[in-house]
Amino acid sequence: VSIFKVQPMVATLILFTGGRSIAFMIDGKLSPILANDLSGQIGGVITGVPIQTPIILTAVFIALVAVFLKTTNLKLYTESVGINPNAARLNGIDPAKIKFLTFMILGVCTAVAGFIAVNKAGRHDSVNLLKFIEMDAILAVAIGGNALSGGKFSITGSIIGAYTIEVLNRTLLSLEIETETIKAFKAVFIIILMVVASPVVRDFAKKVLRRVQTMGVRSTVQKTGEPNDAAVSNPDTPVKKGE
Repeated sequence: VSIFKVQPMVATLILFTGGRSIAFMIDGKLSPILANDLSGQIGGVITGVPIQTPIILTAVFIALVAVFLKTTNLKLYTESVGINPNAARLNGIDPAKIKFLTFMILGVCTAVAGFIAVNKAGRHDSVNLLKFIEMDAILAVAIGGNALSGGKFSITGSIIGAYTIEVLNRTLLSLEIETETIKAFKAVFIIILMVVASPVVRDFAKKVLRRVQTMGVRSTVQKTGEPNDAAVSNPDTPVKKGE
């Protein structure tokens, strides 16, 4: 991505299709079972700790990444490169280095997530474990308001998106909907969210809200003969008495 200028989404799709096969061959076409207490504690609960270990590890890494972005210029540089890498280069930013560092952080976080999932499942099943999780991650990022084309990202938004996807999955499973059918429900739900969050719908909602506010001001004037606080605070609002 950083050296050969491959599109990040294309690189994601390449690993999405080939990464599991490579891992399966590395494992010798087997699914090793992790039968030890340490694996159970990492994927479950440490004795004496009331909170599950995956939640603790997730919170720690979120805090580390948030502090790192807060105390450095990486967030600004990453957004600059995402918006326009050529303009970023003219301002003294090396897009290749920023992309490389960003993907290093991504790789570490992904490795930790996979480590937690493997220990939670108790076996290293590279074929079936977390199947299609890549698409859930992309959807979570999109729902969180991040720009897939680059230039805007939010950790808080990504967390909200991830929990939205997880709640949707668990809700559909609790309704005893088949796993394959869940994908269709999820697709419809995501389409609705994307449409609602689209600039066209937001602009339309703003116009409707302004029209409703204007109608409310006119109604108040007709009843009382005096402009209300909204009309006073907004002198540009057209108000006609006696209509």
